[in-house]
Amino acid sequence: MKSSSPSTGRSEQYLCNEPLAQFDYSDPMPKPLHRARVTAVFHDIPGVTSIDFAPGLAPRSHVDDHVKILLPPPGAPYRSPVPIPAPGSPAPLLRTYTRRRYDPATGAWGIDVLDLGHGGPGSAWAGSVRPGDEVTVRGPGGHWQMPEHPGTVWMVGDAVAMPAISNALEALPAGSRAVVLLEGGGRSYPLPERPEARIVDIPVTSGGSALVDAVRRLRTPDQPWWAFAHGQAEMIRPLRRHLRIERGLARERLLLSAYWIAGRDAEGWRVMKPEFNRAMEAESGD
Repeated sequence: MKSSSPSTGRSEQYLCNEPLAQFDYSDPMPKPLHRARVTAVFHDIPGVTSIDFAPGLAPRSHVDDHVKILLPPPGAPYRSPVPIPAPGSPAPLLRTYTRRRYDPATGAWGIDVLDLGHGGPGSAWAGSVRPGDEVTVRGPGGHWQMPEHPGTVWMVGDAVAMPAISNALEALPAGSRAVVLLEGGGRSYPLPERPEARIVDIPVTSGGSALVDAVRRLRTPDQPWWAFAHGQAEMIRPLRRHLRIERGLARERLLLSAYWIAGRDAEGWRVMKPEFNRAMEAESGD
């Protein structure tokens, strides 16, 4: 099974990733683009392709640290790595992945691409990528740093949240506690073992309703607590309302991210997500 540190045995021949110009794909906070070279590809975890890259990005500083991989859409007049600026149209596809591995000594990093059976562009890229290939990457980005003394952290998510939840478990300080509610269980994905963490497997249901119900049944901690939840939009929206209004959890102690929505691809979801987030925050009193 693959460890949490990227393979660096061949990194010396891949030098630093080549920084590229800023490029805005409807992102209110544009991030730098880089050309990243693949150093290793592993299939040690069933249903997961682990891909490691040479150094070149900023250090990992957030639990939800992530990058966006730019991929050529069907019929594009260019191939990967996507040139910047990309000639002609349509625009490149963006697929977001948590940086699951980061080696502070070398700067090498890696992602895990889960095969969710959708057969989308991200899965196709992960299935064909080989060491030595290059890809254009935007980022890294991130929003949440683990507090020094968080007390208890609720970590809630569906399958796509497993890498981010794994990062959160690794960052959990000694003496703190975690309650992990994971839709579909950890499957074969190797969640870090922490004696302070209680991991509960939740069955997969339409809209993540069982996951929301499981959160509703949790007892509010007596000590300070935080909530870290990622997954499909139909689950995140009622969960945010419950935590903010019914539990009274302060907004600054809550990090929720709707990764996807049923019936839309990543591009379709990216278009509708800003309005979704505004509506979700409004109904939560923010």
